[in-house]
Order: sequence, then C-alpha cells, then structure tokens
Amino acid sequence: MRRILYFFPIVFLFTACEVEFSPNAEWKNIPAVYCLLDQDDDTTWVRVQRCYLTNGNIYEYGQVSDSINYPQGTVSVSLLAYKDGVLKDSMAFNYVERNIDSGLFAHRAQPLYWYETRSRLKEDYEYVLTVRNVADNTVLATTDPISLIKKTAESLITKPTVTVLNGNDTVGGGLSFYDHLGGDNSNYCHIKWNPLDNARRYQPVVRFYYEEQGVTMHVDLKCPSVSAKYNETYFSRDLFLSQLQMQLQADTARKRYIPQVDLYLTCCSEDLNAYLSTVTSGSAISQNTDVYNNIRGGVGVFAARRTHLFKRMPCDNSDIDGRGLYYFLVNLGVGLY
Repeated sequence: MRRILYFFPIVFLFTACEVEFSPNAEWKNIPAVYCLLDQDDDTTWVRVQRCYLTNGNIYEYGQVSDSINYPQGTVSVSLLAYKDGVLKDSMAFNYVERNIDSGLFAHRAQPLYWYETRSRLKEDYEYVLTVRNVADNTVLATTDPISLIKKTAESLITKPTVTVLNGNDTVGGGLSFYDHLGGDNSNYCHIKWNPLDNARRYQPVVRFYYEEQGVTMHVDLKCPSVSAKYNETYFSRDLFLSQLQMQLQADTARKRYIPQVDLYLTCCSEDLNAYLSTVTSGSAISQNTDVYNNIRGGVGVFAARRTHLFKRMPCDNSDIDGRGLYYFLVNLGVGLY
C-alpha cells in the first residue's frame, strides 16, 4: 500500500460552493472528505471527518477526537465509475484506523476508508465519490464526476534522452549538467515531456541512487514545477547539489556514486491544483480563509494525480575539474566517492 494523504479542514469559508459558516451557527452534520485517485497506486484512501463550529478555543476542540471523527459503522464510502453516463463499476470502501503523528490536534488512531484499486481504475471512466449515513442511507456528501490523468503518447519523458557516456563527455543525453556542445545551459539539465490529458501542473523528481555499505539507497530531488501550458523545465546544478547536501549532510559515511537516476514525472488535476494553491496561502488558523472545495454537501477535495510515471537513464559520470557532476559530488562533503 502506498501513500496516505492527511488534510485537516481548518477553514470557515469555502468559495467553490459559496457557503459561509457562522462561528455561532447551529450545529450541522457537514462531512469533510479528502480523496486522491491515482491509477498507479495499489490502494485508494479516503479521509472522512466532521466539521465543527465553536466560539471557543479551536486548538482545544481539535484535540477531542469525537468532535471530528464519525464512529465506525455510521457512514459508508463508495466510489462509482461511469462511462457515457452508464454505471460500470462500484467499490464499497473498508474501514481502518491508522496512527498519525502527534501535534496540536487529536493524534490517536484516526479512521480511514480504503479499497484496493490496482488495475481497477480505468482511464476512459469518470468517477464519483459518495458518503452516506448508514442509519437511513441518505447521502451526506457526493461529488461531480472527475476524470483520471492519462498519457497522450507512448513515450513520456523526451529529454534528457537515454544514451550512453563516452569517456568524460555525455554524447546525446542522460541527466547531465554539462553541455558538450558548448551552449549556454552548462549548469542546467533540460527536462521535457509529452503532455498528459487532464494534468494541470507538473513536477519532475530526480531519484538519485548511491550505495552505502553494499546497500543501494536513494534520495528524491524535486525540480521546479510548471503549469500545464508548459511541458518542460530546467533543473539547475546548484539546486541539485544543495538538495542532495541537505538530505545527506547528517550522514557522511562512505558512499559509492551510482551513475544512474530515475526521472519521475508527478502531476495533478485542476481540482487538486486549485485546492493546493489555496491551502498553502499561509493564512493563520484563526483567520477566515478562502479554500477551494468540490464536495457537494460537505467540504474537502476529490481529485486525480499521478506519481509513478518514470524513466530510467544514465547520469553524468565525469570527474573533470569544474565541469563533471562526479567532481562536484565528491567535493560535496557527504561521503560520495
């Protein structure tokens, strides 16, 4: 099973449905629902909890578990698949409790709903998420249909190209920060890809490999993200080295450099991009905040993403002073040799 996504609804104004919550309003059963569909994940997870309103200390309320969680067996979660308006598949999610990190809010085991969706999600289907009250089978929250993110071409990442190294020069491609043609981008790696349907924002991630005490290990280095109108970005050598140093500086044991990387392309749909752009605005928890919402009858987000698209390629192995990547890695001070 892969990633579990936790969000906490700490907002009082949701612009997408234009519903304003008064801090002194009468209590209503309003669910907060969070779910991301990724057809490459083996399991889909859904977080369902209750909104609550108070004119007291919201930090204290957040530490009371029964103020936010539905008791087991009181709600059901289902994912419905449609094609051309016709129901093609239905998945009833299972209940489980999982521990999360401690903090200001309740940190005992939290309820989640899951379903093993590997090979179950279809790119030509549209999906609707529904949360029901088990007692009377009424719908507490639902969504409009969303589409998955799908590839538009057989080949995904088109640059760097997968080639081989010849001596100290990169001839044709691979991840390198040296332009053997003498261009102006000698300190940058140019990354380019074919666009994906329904993707709104892209972020390449370089998975850098090394060997320590005979064990192959890796770190993930994030490239600058770009909007859907672009299908390329540049990853600077300084950013590459600074991220690598930050992740490895606490461990200076001897590490053998492996001249190979996996270049991942992560991307998200319009709904998720809009949600992330609002929740990361930096507003304080006690302030009214405009946050994107696409849950009917509740708050939260139901969206699509892809995180497992990758291409393996060689990495620059040059040790020429002041030019090759291997030279800079050796002098980084994190044990690479």
